[in-house]
Amino acid sequence: MSERLDYVKQLEAQITTTKTTLGKLKAERKAHLLAAQHEEIENLEKYLDEANISVKGLSEAADDAWTDLREALDRLMGDISSGLKKLMGDSENS
Repeated sequence: MSERLDYVKQLEAQITTTKTTLGKLKAERKAHLLAAQHEEIENLEKYLDEANISVKGLSEAADDAWTDLREALDRLMGDISSGLKKLMGDSENS
């Protein structure tokens, strides 16, 4: 065999191996993203439950306590909104 033919076969083997490795990495990444999304969804559901409980407490809170509760709810809802936006971005990129 000529040196050129050996070189071409070697390159073809490297390309095949690299494609296989990239395919595995892509599948692992997708699985990791799905797991992270499921975890984020569970967290968001927990936060929504907390927000729902806090909203019920808001109507019953004393005048001086409701401001603190409102600030906490604003932060919680901001976190939920950010998490949801992140989730939506991740699902669009998968």
